[in-house]
Amino acid sequence: MAYGISCRAAWVGFACTACACGPSGTFVPNADLVIGPDSGPPSADVPESSDQAALDASTFAQKPEWSGPCVASPGAIDVNLGNSPESFVQAAYCQINGSAPSSATVANWANQLRTVSYFRRIDVVRSLCQEAGKECALTYSDPWLTDVLRAETCTKKTTRDVGAVMMFFFTCPGQLNCGLDWANTHAWGMNVADAIYATASSPAGYYAPTNAGFWLREFLDARYAGLQFVLPNVYGYDIQPSTGEAQNIEAALTAIDAMGGGFKVGLFNDTWAWGQSVAGPLQNPAPDLSNTEAAAQSIYNVQWKPFFQQISRPHWYTINGAPLIYFYNAGTLSPPSGASAVILRMKQLFQQDFGVTPFVDVDRGYGSTASADAQFSWDTFSAFPSTHVDLEATITGGLTFANSMVKWDSVGRDTPGAIATATMRIFKGPEILAQVLQTAADANLLLIETWNDLGEGTGITRNYDYYANGSWLPPDAFMNEIRAAQCSN
Repeated sequence: MAYGISCRAAWVGFACTACACGPSGTFVPNADLVIGPDSGPPSADVPESSDQAALDASTFAQKPEWSGPCVASPGAIDVNLGNSPESFVQAAYCQINGSAPSSATVANWANQLRTVSYFRRIDVVRSLCQEAGKECALTYSDPWLTDVLRAETCTKKTTRDVGAVMMFFFTCPGQLNCGLDWANTHAWGMNVADAIYATASSPAGYYAPTNAGFWLREFLDARYAGLQFVLPNVYGYDIQPSTGEAQNIEAALTAIDAMGGGFKVGLFNDTWAWGQSVAGPLQNPAPDLSNTEAAAQSIYNVQWKPFFQQISRPHWYTINGAPLIYFYNAGTLSPPSGASAVILRMKQLFQQDFGVTPFVDVDRGYGSTASADAQFSWDTFSAFPSTHVDLEATITGGLTFANSMVKWDSVGRDTPGAIATATMRIFKGPEILAQVLQTAADANLLLIETWNDLGEGTGITRNYDYYANGSWLPPDAFMNEIRAAQCSN
């Protein structure tokens, strides 16, 4: 999530004749995205340029290996120059010092990148800067020649559904939660508008929820990866009708309907914003869970009701017909003992407004919750250190739900400028994801935590600088890991 385990803080114009949503009962789709049936990504996603062939390629191709010249950088040090560990060390040393490193220096750092699981390219750069007595600004170039636009559907070969928590709390470029040093890995469109987030009105867009193209590309990538749904990480203030962000979710889902469908959303009710200044008066003060009616009305009217009003029913991900809601404990609502009564009352309010009772999976941080349909532990690294997966039978329906955190690196967010050590929690590669997919093979549902939290380093969406064991991983490495387990095509 946006603010860490210790301090939790996760867009297609055509007629929408059956979209009964929003406070008025109708939804006006975002006319900024224009997609026809089975057409793949909109033509506006790819500008008319010499890069057309590269963007249409079917595989990712690396840029040629760095070969110099060995000169000092007049500005920021590029952490992403050089593909092999040896070439990278040479490129970094040259940028910092203006001279070539010794063979021993190259061998030492290259060996650490290959053999020390927690060590990262940025740690080498910061170490070399310290040795040179310099304060180095950093930049992160894209090491790939191509960026592949995935739009294929998934033909499931399992009975399991897979979903993920999807963050949208960032304001790119360069603003809240979008600094390049803050992120562990980097998505296209963070600091420069990119064609993969284009809309009909703009040939390029930013990695930001206010950009309609962001939602469409994330949903298409998630569908390609074999996910059936995502749970947008809703704080409350972020999905009020005035923000337009829930409308953009609905518009992207409508576009995907015209491309073969097969994708839906539920709700991840993140409680972090209650009582926080960023949420403004809408969520201040935080409700008192011992006051059941007042707390239920507050949370329901700020988080549950506006979200499901703006997302049409065909786009709800459901469990036996019940829309799926995860209710997270961020430590901002108390007392925990009051959660059960509050959730029960919110389920009643939902039934009154929508005619169906939601399926609510409640964080075990609230203790045993009688009104929950299932319960989960968010921090699977701590709770399940050997398997990394919470695999439990649900309270309602006799189903088996699993959830797992499969990556982690929050150093840039939590301790800016620090060099990684063995005591820090850093998991970079796809090994845990592969293990979890196998362990939870027989589950009815697997929720991955998360799809795209860059600051926490838990994301598995397309990023251009995944690096593990001394080599670049393809930007879709984690997506393909799931697709291989879930899809027959």
